[in-house]
Amino acid sequence: MSKFFDQKKIINILFIAAVVILVVNLVLDKFFLEKNNEENSELTTTEIDSTFRLALFNLGIHEDWIKKQKGREKPVNLSVRIPKDLPIVLVLQEMNNVFDTNRVKINSVEKKIGGSTTLNLISGGEEKLKASLIYNDKVKRKTVRIGFIVNRTDDDIETDSLLFEYPEKFAFMLIPSENSAEFVKKILKNEKEYIIYLNDQIDELKFKLSEDYSAVRLKNSIREIVGTFPQAVFFLIDDKSSLFNSNVYPLLREELEKRKIRLIEESTFKNLSSLEKENSFEIFNNALDNLNSGEDKVYIISTEDFLALNPEIIRYRKLGYRFTNPSALLF
Repeated sequence: MSKFFDQKKIINILFIAAVVILVVNLVLDKFFLEKNNEENSELTTTEIDSTFRLALFNLGIHEDWIKKQKGREKPVNLSVRIPKDLPIVLVLQEMNNVFDTNRVKINSVEKKIGGSTTLNLISGGEEKLKASLIYNDKVKRKTVRIGFIVNRTDDDIETDSLLFEYPEKFAFMLIPSENSAEFVKKILKNEKEYIIYLNDQIDELKFKLSEDYSAVRLKNSIREIVGTFPQAVFFLIDDKSSLFNSNVYPLLREELEKRKIRLIEESTFKNLSSLEKENSFEIFNNALDNLNSGEDKVYIISTEDFLALNPEIIRYRKLGYRFTNPSALLF
């Protein structure tokens, strides 16, 4: 019996010891985990300074608009000149985008409306950076206005829905047809604008502009196009088409002028989608980067590229570029 009790006692001791070891391990793991999390959650002054500048550069702030104030090294004390067209709320929004707010606390105090705002960036319980954001009339971001003519070639319900939900303003480019006439109803309902595109692909008889037609019949076709699409911003003609180089063109131009409808040649606008597809981002960036401040530009672009380039459009909008309807830029 004593042997049985000794074995039972040993088992109990071993069980208790195992429980104690388990509890100790859990406590130690939690302690070191919390310690590591605290260490990992803190950003250095250099990291905060670098990320802070990145947020400013994303908004079109130039390096020479940022000055380091004299004084002690910590916290870093900066003075930033802000252009009048950049609301402070957008600066704060971008700060929240680039910083992990679980690791960096951002405090802001507006000292004067339209004057200056102070930012304090704190990490690990320590203030790492202080910045005074001061509006200044002498600093200006590049002011460029862009318009897009989106070439809708396919009747795709899903793609059309994406275009109607698109936040930026643009104009649809439509070839005269009954299908386009129905689609115009949706365009107007969604408060978008459209342009009528005249080329060699006008197939439906009531809209067709054939060189074989008599002047009377051509006038009837022109009347049908104008009557079916009265809210078109303007008419665009493919100046590389047979239509443009035919005897129809002078009559077409004359009839549209009578009705005070603008007819613009396609080559007036750069087509961002007419070049190599794999370079669409590079083509787009080069086109916008090469624009001068104060310049307005309208581009033709495919639906596919227009939707794919949305992140780039958002990036340029942050820099101060404005995207609007072609009508606002042309007339």
